[in-house]
Order: sequence, then C-alpha cells, then structure tokens
Amino acid sequence: MMVGGLIVSVMTFSDDILLQWADYAGTVVFAATGVLASTRKRMDIVGAIVLAIVTAVGGGTIRDLVSGQLPVFWIRQPNYLVIAAVTAVIVFIIIHLVRLPKNFLLLPDAVGLALYTWLGCEKARLMGLPEPAMILMGIVTGTAGGMIRDVLSAEIPFILLKGELYAAASAFGAIALVICWHFGLTPFASAAVCMSIVLLLRLAAIRWKISLPSYTGKVQY
Repeated sequence: MMVGGLIVSVMTFSDDILLQWADYAGTVVFAATGVLASTRKRMDIVGAIVLAIVTAVGGGTIRDLVSGQLPVFWIRQPNYLVIAAVTAVIVFIIIHLVRLPKNFLLLPDAVGLALYTWLGCEKARLMGLPEPAMILMGIVTGTAGGMIRDVLSAEIPFILLKGELYAAASAFGAIALVICWHFGLTPFASAAVCMSIVLLLRLAAIRWKISLPSYTGKVQY
C-alpha cells in the first residue's frame, strides 16, 4: 500500500511539473507573437512588452474569471509576467538583428493555439468541470490571447476573419482530447493527439488556404 501510494504521488508530481513547464512554454510562445505583432505597428520596446504580456496571459485570465479561479493565475504566480516580459525583450532584440520571413507570426501563433487549447482543457478537467465546459475553456484559453493581441494592434483577429480555420481548429482539438480521455489514453498521448490536430489543421489552413463555409450571398438588410 505504501509503495502504491508513493508511485501515485510520484506520477502526480511528474504530471504537475509537466503541466507547469508546458504552461511556461505557452507563455513564451504567445509572448513572442505579441512582440512580432508589435513590430507591424512600429511599437517601441514598452509597447512590445505590454502586447507580449497581454497576449501571453489574456486567454488564461478570461478562463480563470469565467471559472471563478480568483485571483487570476498571474496574480497568484507573478512569474508568468516575468517570463512574458523577459521573452519580449529577447525577441525584440532578435528581430532587430535577424530578418524574419513574411507572415512568420502565423507559425508561433499556431503553436501557441495548440498548446493553450490543451492546457485550457487540462486545467478545466483538474477543476472538475463538465466536458462541454472543458472544451469551451480550451477554446477560450487558446484563442482569447491572440484576439486581444490583434485588437490592441489594430488588426482583425484571426477568429473573426472570413472562414478562418482558427477557433474551429481549437475546437476539434479540444473535442479530440475529451474523446481520448473517454477511451483511457494516457495524459501524454491525449495531449499529443489534441495538439497535433490543432496544429495540423491550423498549418493546413495557412498553407492551402483552407477555410470554413461563409455567407456569400447578397446582403439585403
């Protein structure tokens, strides 16, 4: 019994560490997209840091507010703000030294979307929320930060662009994650399936201009 309990404790500790580092990785990725977006509007270093921070913590903030997890995570753990700010400074310096390809922002944004979709679902599951709420929390966590970033940088958010496969990619990944849990897949395998679906759908949409059906008729109202 003692050995079994010790094994469970070690596994739980390992899962917590994995989730924590994945959360930090998502913070870095989305903070980087905030800086890349800031360069399009010729923002200075302060503007880049602000945009990086709100992009990195925006989705998680809305998730915590909706689910009643107060105070929100970055107040309880200010290290997220530090990570986002440090990332912003580093990326700001790099982009002034290295010429990046056009639309390079789309790649890290897709990675962040995939990572945060899984994290949002996983944190909702740990809170004991019902499955529809898990899916919604995954979508919100994955898309809200980028939406706030685009609004603040005076761009139309990807989620609102005509037929853009953005929130839909997040939704498919979140639904796949819940299905994986039903079939008893390991947490690692479930996360891999979720993030792969989101990332592949988003990259395919970017590469081959895949989009959802949208209204094309004449508007008469």
